[in-house]
Amino acid sequence: MSKPGIWQRPELQFPPDFDSIFFDVDGILIHTLESFHATDIATAEYIVGTLHGLDWGQHEGKALLTSMDVDIFKQAGGYNNDWDMCYLLASLYTAKLREWRGTELAERSNAQWAALSREANLRGHGGRTWVEETIPASARADYAIIGDIYHEYYWGGEGMRRYYGQEMRYLPSDFAGLYHREHMLYQPDFFQRLRAAGIKHMGMITGRVGPEVESALERMEAYSGERWWEVVIPADICPKPNPQALRMAIERTRARAGLFIGDTADDHDFVRKYMQGRTPGEPIIIGAMSVNPAEVDLYKQRGAEIIVPSVEDLLDILPEAVK
Repeated sequence: MSKPGIWQRPELQFPPDFDSIFFDVDGILIHTLESFHATDIATAEYIVGTLHGLDWGQHEGKALLTSMDVDIFKQAGGYNNDWDMCYLLASLYTAKLREWRGTELAERSNAQWAALSREANLRGHGGRTWVEETIPASARADYAIIGDIYHEYYWGGEGMRRYYGQEMRYLPSDFAGLYHREHMLYQPDFFQRLRAAGIKHMGMITGRVGPEVESALERMEAYSGERWWEVVIPADICPKPNPQALRMAIERTRARAGLFIGDTADDHDFVRKYMQGRTPGEPIIIGAMSVNPAEVDLYKQRGAEIIVPSVEDLLDILPEAVK
């Protein structure tokens, strides 16, 4: 490849009828480290510190966890739903500081916990199920309360009133929602350039639900100046890594062959499961990942077919595939 950072599995061949690309949204089309990741962390801190009154050194400026910790568990898979991520983080840190305090379990690193979660996920009971099998019930946060606090951090007072018709219960009414920190990860004419390169069908398969989808689509349409997508499959219709979501997108676009690009373990597993169960008449879908440099080797080992620094870099490989 001519551009640094672009990697393609040497034996990969694009199907001759390649005509479609399906996109994850968060981390691929929209930068969300300062919104969804920040909301995950803030929600966990609120539950552990404010609701449970536990002390991890926050009054001396110590953070409970970082964005890198969120990424470690995203790599494990099973936490594509950010409520599930908050459920994990709040419950795990409550147990570390209370139920497991002074034990070996409290000293385990997040990397060690994530490895165990990954093993469970590969056996079919990762994510929320693993949390409930592993963490004491007394430490597990109430899932409905997690959702309420999560919404308030993400949307803020204005967003809660606009999208839910509700006032804030946990945070100040004038709190500015973290979704305002999001920005696009592509140039406005990106999808025009994809069509010019021969891509006929495009859509999104996202972990977002409800107003999160509505808000993202509104902003992308305003930014791009068009509704460039043919289909959107949100998590409340079919969540990743269930490959049925990909089949739904294929059916609605009549894609002949294509590519899905994501940035988490659930995104990678999503395509892997589809291809493992693919029947001879179903389209070939190539799995592409856009990840930070520290994750490149991990996803090479897991079988990713394409790795690019950003979604825009797909344009550097498509001319070779699309005729």
